[in-house]
Amino acid sequence: MDGKWSNDLLVLQDKYTDVFNRIHSNLGKRRSISMVADLTSIAVSLLWGFVASIPLLLGCILALTTKLSKKTIAVIMAFGSGVLVASLAFSLIEEAFEMSQSIPSVIIGFISGGLAYTIANYSLDKRTSKGNIRHRKKSHGTDVGGGNAPGLAILVGSVMDNIPENMALGISLALGGSVDIVLLIAIFISNFPEGLSSSEGMESNGRSRRSILILWIVAVFIGTISSAIGFTLSSYTEPSVLAIALSFAAGAILVMLAESMIPVAYEEGGASRIGIAIMVGFAFAFILGNV
Repeated sequence: MDGKWSNDLLVLQDKYTDVFNRIHSNLGKRRSISMVADLTSIAVSLLWGFVASIPLLLGCILALTTKLSKKTIAVIMAFGSGVLVASLAFSLIEEAFEMSQSIPSVIIGFISGGLAYTIANYSLDKRTSKGNIRHRKKSHGTDVGGGNAPGLAILVGSVMDNIPENMALGISLALGGSVDIVLLIAIFISNFPEGLSSSEGMESNGRSRRSILILWIVAVFIGTISSAIGFTLSSYTEPSVLAIALSFAAGAILVMLAESMIPVAYEEGGASRIGIAIMVGFAFAFILGNV
């Protein structure tokens, strides 16, 4: 009798051991699958961040190989500004409000982002003893491409312009499960004339082609990483905090447009031409987002 009980206990132990091993194996597989999925998602965010940032380098190469009129560059810049304004209004701010359902939190984030950009831009300009870093987007005229400002200062300024955009792209990718096409196109279009006008201005001011290329390669790399950072942070952040972060990025982008892109486009392209280009860009983004 004791032998029979012993045999039954051994059989039962083997069954439980087998079940435990299967459960452990399945958990291990799930962890592996989850890890692979996370890495794949981060890789996708890096890809889209690269796609959004590469126009900086493409614009640079075009500027170094061909000569475009300042009016053409200004119109492209104004069109990109219009697309970005539309993406802020119909994508970022709306998405932030849907997540938080709180107007105060969205407005706080929005105002904070705008103030942060203004303070950072002002501080960078004050710390730069030579040239005018606020004119880093100019292709013609006084202090083109930032004038005699150090390359590091121009790089910091350019990266400061692009980090909020790319982080917003990464956040929108995490929230929607797919890239926000309107925002992606807006960033793509606005980055191209930035690389174009700044590079042409820097070359006109005597900066070597090698240093200009290196500057934009680094800017593209940082922009790409920023998208992945935005995606990763949004995966581990409460929706209410994420809404503030998204509206913060929107505020920073809007003030960047008001302080940098639109004034330069206006100065180099003229009032009527630039106004129409901004309107067309806005209409293009609205249509794209509702087709």
